[in-house]
Amino acid sequence: MKGFAIALLLPLWAPWGMASEPSIPAADPAALLREAEESNPAILAAQARFEAARHVPSQAEAPPDPEVSVAYTNDTLSQFTLGESEFSILSLSWTQEIRAFGKRKQAGEVALRTSEVAEKEVERVRREVLSQVKQAYAELLRLDRTAIILQEIHGILESLEETARRRYEVGEGIQESVLKAQTEILFLDAESTRVAQDRQEAQARLNAAIGRSAGTTLGPTEISLRGELPEDVDSLAQASLIGSPEIGALEAEVGRASAAAEFARLEQKPDFIWSASYQYRGDLDPMVMGMFGVRLPLYKARKQAQALAQAESDLLASRQDLANQQIKTQSAIRELFARAQRSDRLLALYRQGIVPQAESTLESARASYSVGRLGFLDLFNDLKVVLDARKDEVSLEAERVQALAALEPLVGRDLVGPPEGAEDVGGTHAPSW
Repeated sequence: MKGFAIALLLPLWAPWGMASEPSIPAADPAALLREAEESNPAILAAQARFEAARHVPSQAEAPPDPEVSVAYTNDTLSQFTLGESEFSILSLSWTQEIRAFGKRKQAGEVALRTSEVAEKEVERVRREVLSQVKQAYAELLRLDRTAIILQEIHGILESLEETARRRYEVGEGIQESVLKAQTEILFLDAESTRVAQDRQEAQARLNAAIGRSAGTTLGPTEISLRGELPEDVDSLAQASLIGSPEIGALEAEVGRASAAAEFARLEQKPDFIWSASYQYRGDLDPMVMGMFGVRLPLYKARKQAQALAQAESDLLASRQDLANQQIKTQSAIRELFARAQRSDRLLALYRQGIVPQAESTLESARASYSVGRLGFLDLFNDLKVVLDARKDEVSLEAERVQALAALEPLVGRDLVGPPEGAEDVGGTHAPSW
């Protein structure tokens, strides 16, 4: 019986990595994050929009293009009379529009503010994409480690079922033990199927966040993401007003809308036009002409005034969007902070209390079972408690990482990431028996 107890617990002593040699290289979170920054279409599109916006200010501030024209006036329809008639003229004209004072500069200011919005948008999109990669990777890691735990449980239950059957056949056990072990094996098969399907879904989400084809196969995950929870949620919420890329983008949008409203006011002023021409008359003396004009805003009530009202409404909407986002961001920060804090505290309980206590209980049960003072079902239940606790621990670690990763786009800084230059030894508690 003692030999059975030792054989029963041997699978739990094997290191995590001894399950099987993966045919696909293990997924490296640092490499995945770099690839996402280089390949994600949303990031590349935001960068391209920013690059395009950088070329607009100089265009907006440039003077209107001049108009050059050539015209010929002939005196009759029967013959060419240039040089013979004083009414026959070949003229070259130059016409230039002059914007009212301040309009060109303000147009450049609007374009500059627009490029600032595009620049902030690049950081916002980048933060959101990297957060999605980290959250999807944490989920993939949870599923892979859960699959390993289920594999261990499956092997142990098969040993239990075989031993229970032998004892039942010689009259030393009961049939209930055999049926219980068989039922649990079937439950594990069903759960393993769900985990495998969930991994495909998590893999598709991670591939999409990286910018890969959804069908790309990712190797096993072995490296945990690390990060510390900031101590003060109030300071974190306050810092988000400065560091949040989304809030920064909306602040830039308020600046753009304000500049656009000022430009709409200037558009109510009239623009000017001047023109000069040289008129060639052949053998007759040449003539010159100059012209100065004003573009009158005769339809101001229907055009410029409406444009100003539109710009002022856009400015008001931008300010309200900013205020709304500030409220939502601070609320989300507190919610995610509470979620990460809860996971932290529960992880401490599991790692310092629940898992070690369950392991000690199992060790005591093993000793009692080996001398015949404990029944099969009691040992089975103690074993299941240990392994369920380890699965819960893996889930809590994933929840913690996902909460921290979700905080990153809100505060504008990294809170979680792969360890530098070190291979992970596993994010779960190692058995002590």
